[in-house]
Amino acid sequence: MSIVHFFAARRLPAWLIAAFLLAALSACTGASPGPEAATAAAPGSATAPAKATTTVFSCPMHPHIQQHGPGQCPICGMDLQKREVAAGVAVSAAVVQSLGIRTATPVLRDVRPRVRVPARVVADARGQARLQARVDGWIERLLVRAVGQPVAAGSVVAEIYAPELVQAQEELLLGPDTAGPARERLRRLGIADADIERVRRSGSSMRRLPLRAPVAGVVTELGVREGSRVTPETLVVDIAGRNAVWIEAQLFPAQRRLLGRTFAARFTLPGSPGEAWSSASGSLVPVADAITQTLAVRFAVGDAADLPLGTVLDAEIDGDARTGVLLVPASAVIRTSLGDRVLVERAPRRFVPTAVTLGPRYGEELEIREGLAATDRIVVSGQFLLDAEASLQAGLAQMQDAAAGASP
Repeated sequence: MSIVHFFAARRLPAWLIAAFLLAALSACTGASPGPEAATAAAPGSATAPAKATTTVFSCPMHPHIQQHGPGQCPICGMDLQKREVAAGVAVSAAVVQSLGIRTATPVLRDVRPRVRVPARVVADARGQARLQARVDGWIERLLVRAVGQPVAAGSVVAEIYAPELVQAQEELLLGPDTAGPARERLRRLGIADADIERVRRSGSSMRRLPLRAPVAGVVTELGVREGSRVTPETLVVDIAGRNAVWIEAQLFPAQRRLLGRTFAARFTLPGSPGEAWSSASGSLVPVADAITQTLAVRFAVGDAADLPLGTVLDAEIDGDARTGVLLVPASAVIRTSLGDRVLVERAPRRFVPTAVTLGPRYGEELEIREGLAATDRIVVSGQFLLDAEASLQAGLAQMQDAAAGASP
């Protein structure tokens, strides 16, 4: 009775099967059966003799070092020798049924890569404005007191006292000869036309003149306090417009390469099912963050203007569509530290472990880049015991060859 038949009859847990197989392989020594015993099979055995062989190149001193072409052993440097080994494992129809072994062929499908990443609502830089003092003076009254305070376009942010502004007002009131130049001077110093006209109508200069918000939005930075001394370089407030916002997602370079050059996204707010925002195109910022090493992708979303700045969203970003991608079920791939492989049915009920190169995952399927053809039949269920049996047979064959080479 073979190992596969033994485990299939008892339906042991997978972890116990794996532990037993590893222990059995480790316990095999030079007293292993000879070639006749290895190739003979008892009548009714579930595992048929593995007559099909494949050519490999292995090291005489280290039989576990194998490859498909000639070369040298990375351990001792000896030339690898050509040898024939059993290709896979053959099982009876009863074992196929008892283990629930199912096979299928890979599928060719058009796919579109998708990644799920966090995103954040940020101010649209095209709607931002900075209000700065253009003279030397003092902020005698401040109407905006904190970051996050909303302001309307044209509303008074602060009132400033500056000797230069007082002098310009006096020139405005002297007469027609000086009124024109003085009016233009006040404009250049940041005073609104309505306030200049109010000074002209009043007939007297004002100690403080207002500084008004250039756009409607939210204060994102406050550079002064009431009583602060200001210069032409001083930032009074920074205002982010609320007519539109950006939603900015962060991608790692590998994710960006997976998606390609075209981006479409759907954003959801955690805790708010059924509410989503979409954007058909995004622009990549080709500068990696120095700390997180991520790249920003900005999406202009007009109907998200009611979201507070800094809100964290969940983003699903779709990339360039790809055609004719070879896909297999993710459950069909055996992933180990030595590489990825699938079991291919090379002949009726004869299964051969085959190394594959994987691509991205699409839902419950994995892309196969190398190692399989669209016409291959692969095991999609019950492959664990078959792979363990094939590995054990290969290990026994290696030890038999090593023992034969060591005997006088």
